[in-house]
Formats: sequence, structure tokens, C-alpha cells
Amino acid sequence: MIRSAEVMHLVARRAAEFGVEIAGEVRFNLAQAVARKDHIVGGIIQSINYNLDQRQNLITFIHDEARFLNDHEIETGSGKLSFEKAIIATGARNVTPSIAGLAEIDYLTNRTALALKALPASMIIIGGGYVGLEFAQMYSRFGTQVTLVGRNPHLAPGDDEDLTGLLGEYLREEGITVHTNAPVKAVKEEKGIKIVTAEINGAEIDIRAEVVLLAAGRIGNTDNLNLKAAGIDAADRGFVAVNDQLRTSQAHIWAVGDATGGLMFTHVATYEGPIAALNAVKGLEKQVDYRAVPHAIFTDPALAAVGMTEADARAQGYDVGVGEVPADGARAKAIGDTRGKIKAVVDRQTGEILGFHILAPHGDILLHEAVAAMHDHGPIERIAKSIHVHPTLSEMVKAAAKAAR
Repeated sequence: MIRSAEVMHLVARRAAEFGVEIAGEVRFNLAQAVARKDHIVGGIIQSINYNLDQRQNLITFIHDEARFLNDHEIETGSGKLSFEKAIIATGARNVTPSIAGLAEIDYLTNRTALALKALPASMIIIGGGYVGLEFAQMYSRFGTQVTLVGRNPHLAPGDDEDLTGLLGEYLREEGITVHTNAPVKAVKEEKGIKIVTAEINGAEIDIRAEVVLLAAGRIGNTDNLNLKAAGIDAADRGFVAVNDQLRTSQAHIWAVGDATGGLMFTHVATYEGPIAALNAVKGLEKQVDYRAVPHAIFTDPALAAVGMTEADARAQGYDVGVGEVPADGARAKAIGDTRGKIKAVVDRQTGEILGFHILAPHGDILLHEAVAAMHDHGPIERIAKSIHVHPTLSEMVKAAAKAAR
């Protein structure tokens, strides 16, 4: 869907810049974009199910809800099952914040907003995290008038504030209204129009739109598991507490993925799954290492990061060095997008890469060079002394590495 938005933006707003002349109106067909998305997702699901079906002699599938009866039994609609060991992988879902009137209106989530067949004229997004940012730019480029309201002082809390500030400026330049430090006080509907009341610059302001998209965080999908009966501790918002081997408070039960909270990304879950399985089945006592877990926000330009921010590193007592370059290399000029900045954060004493932060076209792809270099506490010289193809966007990663030496 984001790719559809990128194409629409390029054709509708920038085609002439590249010498492409378009006669007539450029229109966006949301239903067609959704159909394309559904076709792609359907193929992925089909492939997953095919691979699982090949292992039916090893796996028994029970499609039902389950809850613990005790620490060695679960109950399903098909009866009771006893187990020696178990892994919880129930994921998470959107949290419904305590906002007056929210329960009385129909609102969109990241799931339902991907299934709309008609384009709303206007949209208010509650939440300034990665989901809110991606949907704000995507629907704005489709043609919806978007207002994003975030309660935190900065967009994408936890990421480099300099880069998130730049991203906010770019979104505003595209016509999106962005409010930070603006907690939502109430929501209501009048004559088919949603009204969101937010505290902006010390005053309560009403914002009107056709639809509201809620992107205000997630909670663990564990409330119906009866964890207490199994003696499993749950942390705040229903997330299962685990140690560095992914064990719960019950030594023979593990938990992985979004159900544990923390870094809620698909690639983290697929990293944790084999570790929990090997610990459960073979008793290997393998430990997770989140030091170099990358993440990305698929805006345009993309915001991607791994490791510590400069502020985090200083707070932990490191002698911090920062290499910073604008994302305006030769390839960026050629493709017509020099927005953004790249930062390398290093330990001055050892040269170890502590973090890498990228706001640039295809920043999500560029980041992986830094992720690989950080393996086994790698030094910045791994990137700074390597040869990069010219002209490529990856040259900007090398430039940031050289600036950090």
C-alpha cells in the first residue's frame, strides 16, 4: 500500500520534474490498490500454509481458542491437552486508550484501514508512532486530508529526535497537519463527522474529519489465556514476562514475539522463535541478544535505526563520537531526493559502533550494512575502510562512518 502511495505521489506531484508529461487528471483507485495488496498477502499466506502442510506428520494443528487449566494442561474447544513444555506466541493487538467517547464511535485500526474500498476525504490519526506515521503519509498521498495527533513531545518516541523532527517537517511539507505534545481529551461524532478534542499549545482544540484511525500502541493477546492458573507472570498491559532465555516464570514454559512486549517487530519474533524452540526441545539455554536489532519506519524518506541513539549512549556513560552527514550524495541528487541525514554513534575509546540512524530514501535497506558491521561488537572502520560502488545511496553510509572516526 505504501508503494502505491509512492507511485501516486511521484506521478501526481513530481512527474514533470523528471520530464514526464501527463495529459488529463491523475486519479487514485483505492479498491485496485487494496486488491493488489490482498493478492500479494494471499500468496504469502498460501506459501506459509503449504510449508506447514508438508510437516503434518510432525505437527498436529488444532484451530481453536485455548486457555491454561494449570501449568501442564490447556483447555480447547476440542478438549483438554496435557503438555510437558509450551511456548506462548499469541501476539498483541491494538490498545484502546481511555479517551472519553472513543467507545461510542466507529474508528479504524491499522488492519481495517488497509481494507477500505473508498477513499475518505479526511482522516485524523491518533498516535505519533511508526503506525501513525506510515498511515498518515500513505493516506495523504492517496488524496485524503490527514491530521496526525501525538501525545508525546516527539514523533516516533525512542528514535533520534533530530531525525524524527526532520521527518515531521517533511510530512508537513507534503500537506499533513502534524501535532505533537497534544494529548487527546475526547472523541465524538456529530452528523457523520468525527470530532477529536486535543490539547494543543495549552488550549483544547476540536479537529473534524470523516474518519479516525487509532494508532496508540498495543497490548498483549493474553487476557483470555488464564495465565494465573499456570502460574505465569504477566507484566504491564498483559505482556508475558520472560528472561534472556525467553523463559516465563514457569521454567518449562517460554514466550516469544509480540506477546512479550518490547521490540514488537516480525523480524524479532522470527529471531526469538528458534531460540525458544531449541531451549524447549534441546535444553540449549541459548540467550537472546537485542544489542543490534534493527527497525524501520516505512515513510518516505524512511527512518531506520539500530542500537543506541547519541542520547542513550551518553546516558550509559560512553565517550561518544558522532559522525553525521546530510543524505545528499550523488545518487540522492540523481533520484531527486536529498532529504534526510545519517548518523553513526561510536565509542571513541574503542571505535565500536554503538548505533546507526538513517533518515534517507531507502534508509531501511541502507541500515543493514551497519547491522552487519555491528556483529561481534564491530568497529566503525569496517564501514569506513570498505569500498562502495559509485554512485549509490550506500556511499552516504560510508561517509557517516568516516565522519565518526
